[in-house]
Amino acid sequence: MAKNLEGGCFCGEVRYRITGYPVIQLYCFCSDCLAITGTDGYAGYMVRTKNFALIKGNPTAHDKLSKEGKTVTRHFCGTCGSNLWGETEFGLISVAAGTLDDKSQFKPTKKAFAHDAPVWARIPDGLEDI
Repeated sequence: MAKNLEGGCFCGEVRYRITGYPVIQLYCFCSDCLAITGTDGYAGYMVRTKNFALIKGNPTAHDKLSKEGKTVTRHFCGTCGSNLWGETEFGLISVAAGTLDDKSQFKPTKKAFAHDAPVWARIPDGLEDI
């Protein structure tokens, strides 16, 4: 797993940099993640807020209150619509793993809200529940 990574949106308007190592790498199957991705789950590369920096562009943001009552600010590209990251109240940024330049750095070990996954979800074997 890399210490320094960059990534960005589909069109290149928004770019970010991650320094440091991920806190956790997971697949989330909550209803919010299903809606934001339009598929069976969200691949989250989670880092501390202090280890994340916007280096180019001005993403659009949308606040959403989770079922647990916590605000998640979702950031996406206003030009191409790419879902980029979610900023949590507890000091973590959940980067959409598919937006990493080096996608091979995403190595999930956990799963969240698997009980909410649709019956057609692809849940990898061997992931621990959070």
